[in-house]
Amino acid sequence: MSDTKKGKSGLTPLMQQYFEIRDQYADTLLLFQVGDFYELFFDDAKRAAAFLGIALTKRGTHNGEPIALCGVPLHALEHYLIKLVNGGFRIAICDQLEPPKPGSIVKRGVTQVLTPGTLTDSRLLPDKSSAYLSSFFSHKDSQDLILISSDLLSGQLLVTVFEPEQERFLEEEVVRLSPAEILLADNKNNKFQQLFLRLGVSISLVKNSEDFNEFEQWLSEQFVEEQRKKITMNKSAYGALFQLYSYLSFNQPNALKLFQQIQWYRPEQYLVMDSATQRNLELTQNLQGSVENSLFALLDEAMTPMGSRVIKQWVLRPLRTEGLIKNRHDCVEYFVHNIATLQQLKEQFESISDLERVIGRMALLRGQQHDYVMLMRVLEVLPAIKTILSSVELPLMKKLCDRLGEYHTLHQLLVASINDDRSHEWLIKKGFDQQLDQLRDLLMHGNDKILELEKKEQSQSKINSLKIRYNQVQGYYIEVTKPNLSLVPDYFIQTQTLVGKVRFTTTELKSLEADLYKAKREVQQVEQMVYERVKQDVAEYITQLRKTAFSLAHLDALASLAQVSYDRGYVRPTMHSSQDIIITQGKHPLVSHSMKTGFVPNDTQLTDDEQLWIITGPNMGGKSTYLRQVALMCVMAQLGSFIPAKSAQLPFLDKLFTRIGASDNLTDGKSTFLVEMEETASICNRATQNSLVILDEVGRGTSTFDGLAIAHAVVEYIYKRLNARCLFATHYHELTLLAEEFKGIVCYHATSQRTAQGIVFLHQMVRGIADGSFGLDVAKLAGLPESLIERAKVVLDQLDKQEKASIGVQSADIDKIMQLESELDQARKRLALLDSVNYDDLSPKKAFDFLWELK
Repeated sequence: MSDTKKGKSGLTPLMQQYFEIRDQYADTLLLFQVGDFYELFFDDAKRAAAFLGIALTKRGTHNGEPIALCGVPLHALEHYLIKLVNGGFRIAICDQLEPPKPGSIVKRGVTQVLTPGTLTDSRLLPDKSSAYLSSFFSHKDSQDLILISSDLLSGQLLVTVFEPEQERFLEEEVVRLSPAEILLADNKNNKFQQLFLRLGVSISLVKNSEDFNEFEQWLSEQFVEEQRKKITMNKSAYGALFQLYSYLSFNQPNALKLFQQIQWYRPEQYLVMDSATQRNLELTQNLQGSVENSLFALLDEAMTPMGSRVIKQWVLRPLRTEGLIKNRHDCVEYFVHNIATLQQLKEQFESISDLERVIGRMALLRGQQHDYVMLMRVLEVLPAIKTILSSVELPLMKKLCDRLGEYHTLHQLLVASINDDRSHEWLIKKGFDQQLDQLRDLLMHGNDKILELEKKEQSQSKINSLKIRYNQVQGYYIEVTKPNLSLVPDYFIQTQTLVGKVRFTTTELKSLEADLYKAKREVQQVEQMVYERVKQDVAEYITQLRKTAFSLAHLDALASLAQVSYDRGYVRPTMHSSQDIIITQGKHPLVSHSMKTGFVPNDTQLTDDEQLWIITGPNMGGKSTYLRQVALMCVMAQLGSFIPAKSAQLPFLDKLFTRIGASDNLTDGKSTFLVEMEETASICNRATQNSLVILDEVGRGTSTFDGLAIAHAVVEYIYKRLNARCLFATHYHELTLLAEEFKGIVCYHATSQRTAQGIVFLHQMVRGIADGSFGLDVAKLAGLPESLIERAKVVLDQLDKQEKASIGVQSADIDKIMQLESELDQARKRLALLDSVNYDDLSPKKAFDFLWELK
């Protein structure tokens, strides 16, 4: 029975089989192998053909309608998969699981399901970014919101804990992690679905099974008791992990055995930077969305993709703990002072590539031959790396080196078994398996028999140019040129006529070909069995190899920071426990690097005496660049890097906020000013005395008086209520009056001067107030018509003559506001206490005691 013969239902057996499999993977594009093609049918075919730009055709009918069909060649699958995955499609690959047999339907089954968060092929993954599959869950009886993020190839499992009122923290963490896919409970009332959609994350809704037995068994097999207990005690964490388990059980079941450690954390354990700050500082992307000219791009001189991913994680999650920051600084300093050692180390890293993901594929038993060859190369350089770093006594370096491990036995196995000669088609080396060697010898003798037959036919037919050739379509055939056709024996069977030659076969050639095919098939089967055995042996080392990959990635990242610091003359910052930010001749790391020469350095003194700077000066004068450079140097210091300055004394910031630039959020119906106020509100509600706040032009999105009033109140609030260090750039010169009222508020300005040729920006921050904003000078520089500039000068003169007192601002008595807020808080607490009492149960004495407590 063939695939095209009609079955009882009116469908061919092929289409019956297709529907049985299709029903199980309804939310994917099903690529269904039929011979040398992967075919798609019905709506899948229409969607894929339109997206890929390939031909859409028809084959057969279903319910009286033609069946839409498109296909891609087997050998070109990777090319089309990359396009489909990047296009956001979920794909199920259904392979033929056995060779075709006459009279029966070919057995088929789904071997891979590709979703954004379950990709394992390196060709489908970004080299320098982790592709997290996250699971979010909030149990109605739990106080926590939980986000679990998994990286399948690294085996990383992160549990992020948020309190109910920390939904903004959740948004920031999703921006920071940038997961490829987020799992949510299949609940129509899931209010978080819109949040994740707005952030541009691919969402999959998961309907969990009610049977928890298999999940519980998986928990007990993969995690130690302490970790299991912590998960089961938190209902939201339990739900999020069960959701992840349910999804992977169906889409990537082999990945479940990769998770053995669970890392819990709260976002506030690291330097908190909201999404606006991450964007404003161009930490991993510039404002146009490219990696180029970002802080990550600047610091990334790693030799391996896994090292680059570590640097990216450090940039997005700087440390807060003194000891951890010191350890990284110590390592960077060691390499900077021992540059020859650094270069030796980097030379060894040239052989390492992306070991982390290679190990992940091996753990899934999906490693390719080149993966095992790469592992062999890594194990060969490990002893050299350990020798290079053997004399280093730094705690972090010693810890990383100790985790590199010993792999003498594994290395011997790989050297003996895996063929590393790319010119040879064999997977397994000669001499590793006796049975395989014997079968290969038989196959080689078979090839010799082909040559013997060729010589025999040349001799008998007197056709010296006769050749026996082979191709994958026809197999073996005898080829004779047309001038020699008269010499062809009668027992030659013609199979094909081409221009200038004709192809034949013989009974003897067919018999010999059948023997060779059988021998070759036997060799392939035995070689695959041996290869699978080697893969299983290597898999026994996965846990230890993961530690090795972790250490190598972190050593590579530290070496990268050191190389950048050495090449650009960065200095080690002095970290201290006070709030002071003192920088001598600091530079913007990105701008100064791109300019090479001519960048003007600036000092910063954010101390108790100069806690809040009000910065004035013209547009293009360098204010925004200066604001960013101070923030970036703090980020660099806390992630473990040296910084572009002559010297620096920096605190351990808990939060860093920047409000720089303006942009409408049209998709949410939010104007520039509303976005600005939301970001400013977030800063005022969340910053502490250990935070750095950087604000640029607060209040400019509304009328002059409204904007000035808001900016004035924000400055007072940050200074008196938050007590945070702050740089506040503004064109509202009236705000400089605050420096006369508050001791810790000082005025600085970006210097410039007028010359005969026009305005010259000096880009120097000095104490004092700018003479003006030089707006007309900048307008002239931009090329506005001269008549327009002259008219503007007349209007400006008229405005200057008006009563300036009309725009004066009196300082609000913020102490009274704070006192009122305190009294309101007390009143709310008393009302809550009154609501909680059951008055029917109160005795006279209890009532008296309760009133006394309220008093």
